[in-house]
Amino acid sequence: MFKMKVDVAIPNTKLDFFTYNTGIDLQVGDLVLVPLRNKLKYGVVLKANSQRDITGMKDVKELIESKFIPTNILRLYEWMADYYLSSLGEVLRLALPSKILKKYEYTQRPSIPPRITESPLPTYPQSNAIKRILTAVKHDSFETFLLYGITGSGKTEVYLKCVEDVIEKGGRALALVPEISMTPLLFKKFQERFDKQVVTIHSSLTDKERRKLWYAIKEGEYRVIIGPRSTVFIPVPGLKLIIVDEEHDHSYKEHERMPRYNARDVAVMRGKFENCVVILGSATPQIESYHNAGIGKYQLLTLKERIDRKPMPEIEMVDLKKESKKFISPQLETKIEEVLNKNEQTIIFLNRRGFAPNLICPHCGFIAKCPYCHLPVVYHRAERKETALLSCHTCNYKSRVMSICPKCRRRTLLYRGAGTQRIEDMLNRIVERLRLHPEQISEPVVLRLDRDTAKRRGEAEKIFEMFEDGGAKVLLGTQLVTKGLDFPEVTLVGIVNADVILNLPDFRSSERTFQILTQVAGRAGRGAKPGKVLMQTYHPEQYSILYSQLQDYPQFYAREMKLRKDLQFPPFSKLILLRVKGENEAIVWNEAKKIFDIVKKRRNIRVFGPNRSFYYKVRKIYRVFILLKTAKDFQHRRLKFLNSLRLKNCTLDIDVDPLEVF
Repeated sequence: MFKMKVDVAIPNTKLDFFTYNTGIDLQVGDLVLVPLRNKLKYGVVLKANSQRDITGMKDVKELIESKFIPTNILRLYEWMADYYLSSLGEVLRLALPSKILKKYEYTQRPSIPPRITESPLPTYPQSNAIKRILTAVKHDSFETFLLYGITGSGKTEVYLKCVEDVIEKGGRALALVPEISMTPLLFKKFQERFDKQVVTIHSSLTDKERRKLWYAIKEGEYRVIIGPRSTVFIPVPGLKLIIVDEEHDHSYKEHERMPRYNARDVAVMRGKFENCVVILGSATPQIESYHNAGIGKYQLLTLKERIDRKPMPEIEMVDLKKESKKFISPQLETKIEEVLNKNEQTIIFLNRRGFAPNLICPHCGFIAKCPYCHLPVVYHRAERKETALLSCHTCNYKSRVMSICPKCRRRTLLYRGAGTQRIEDMLNRIVERLRLHPEQISEPVVLRLDRDTAKRRGEAEKIFEMFEDGGAKVLLGTQLVTKGLDFPEVTLVGIVNADVILNLPDFRSSERTFQILTQVAGRAGRGAKPGKVLMQTYHPEQYSILYSQLQDYPQFYAREMKLRKDLQFPPFSKLILLRVKGENEAIVWNEAKKIFDIVKKRRNIRVFGPNRSFYYKVRKIYRVFILLKTAKDFQHRRLKFLNSLRLKNCTLDIDVDPLEVF
């Protein structure tokens, strides 16, 4: 009787694979059902005719689907496990959601030929970029292009033209966006051009919807697939082009679960394994990406002008040290009034939600803090006073609002600082004072977009649609309003506080500040009318704020690189963050010191720590981190042993190429 051994990777396990006996003729990539700890689990065959010889091997129960995962995609998963110091089981947990790992009878719908609608004539810089990209696509060769173009320069049209050519030649394209809320915006542009050949898939869909689409994509029903970071794992037959829009965005990084991958880097490796072209697009590329273009690892494509030679917005700095203590300065208030009187639109940006970030007693100095994290709680106002609450944005703790100071028993509590709710009140008062045209009174003039107003599926898209329709004139929001929005009637962008991210104790804080300020400023003046930006700050001389005012990425990059080189931070080194977490503070520190002592004995690794995390206590969990700094060519598998460390009442998170070091 036919018998062989196979290595099988099982999702959500701490090991790379398990070995089983089988009488079935299995191939690499097959989906099988296997016994594990008295339960039946789905797994993917990694190796047929395995030479492992261990006792007590069990038998494969059933072949569920042949060639479930292509070989090149499996290679990508294995690379991720090695690079991000995780198990293959952990990679599969993210790459193959459990609801997908079931036998699915897929019914193919009738094939629809791609419909190409009219597209605008590209500019010379766009044509040059398109030509270079399509030359690489034509040769079926792996190449990574960094498409660096200022805001409004037409990067999306470059994507569309390249995808158009790929579809005409029978290929497929994958486009990644940083946020689920941005998926419909890009989807709409692609659907207008390619009709029913485009599909979007993301975690906000129901399990049934997602499973149906996953199999439809795998079977080749769609030509263009758009989605957030997890979309990079989906098998796409005949893949010729991968697009990573807003490649600098931190949302491409997995922050919660192992492996803590960056979808941008995984997309580049997928391009390498599948011999296809990758486009990374941004007006503010990540420092490492621009460096890779400088050393020839990526090809740099530059779009230096806006479409139709529209001017960049004029940016004016408001030094809050010299102004009144109002959250909206007189200059910004005047500009908002001017825009509203002209029936134009404005975007107001503040990266802080809620009403007020602090509740304090000026008499005794009491500050309301989270009992678990010991960080200040944020006051969130509600329509009914009794439903207002204090919320910890770190651990999501919530409590009722207090009216009496618990320390001195006085009714002297004050709300200090401003979040989006407070600014929304101020904007509504401006609108009421102006007495706008009667036709605008029937719907809200001011829209607020943050995590509080966009909790449910589709709410962010509704807000964008209301603003795009033109009835609403003011869009106030957090980082959601900085990403890839194109509203031609927006002539003013107001930045309430440009310093919020600068205060984080992280070596990337200047880079993030520059990126966010430049991106949100780029929302102004994208139509026929010129744009204006008012940037309120206490630090107008800080270089990231100064260069964002000048909209000068190359100068910012040069300044930032000098600092990075002096400190030997990426791209001049690689970082690995080890975070030890547990409920017992003494045990956490003790286990962290043990790990530090183990790792510091390894050659060619500089070890720093253990240190308290900036968010030292989240709920009841203490957090301590150790930072490893290595050469760029360091072999990560040398640290794979960290996965097998057994810690006393603690967990160890490993973050390779962390975007935040605190």
